[in-house]
Amino acid sequence: MFKIKKLITIVITLVVLAGLNYVLTYYTHTKFLDYSFFVGMVVTIIIWFFTSKGGYSSRSLDMTVQGSTGIKMDAQKYEFSPNIAFLTSLAYTIITLGVMLYQYRSYF
Repeated sequence: MFKIKKLITIVITLVVLAGLNYVLTYYTHTKFLDYSFFVGMVVTIIIWFFTSKGGYSSRSLDMTVQGSTGIKMDAQKYEFSPNIAFLTSLAYTIITLGVMLYQYRSYF
């Protein structure tokens, strides 16, 4: 059961990545490969930002609460544990980077 849940998460992540890439290429009239690396990179960064704890946004919120209430907030230690969606998005980004470099090797 647990492996099926991971597989579903991987498939959903890939469908979202491919869907975002398809929509972007459809409206810009470009090839699928042209934006695939950048879509993967942006989605990977977004997943990392929203799944990490104790980063800049947490510290900023703590300071805002401390400033308005006068109660000192305990600082959260920065922590990130990659989940399966992050790893799938990272793998997609790395693979599309390799394919993009191979496809456009004559430009380099």
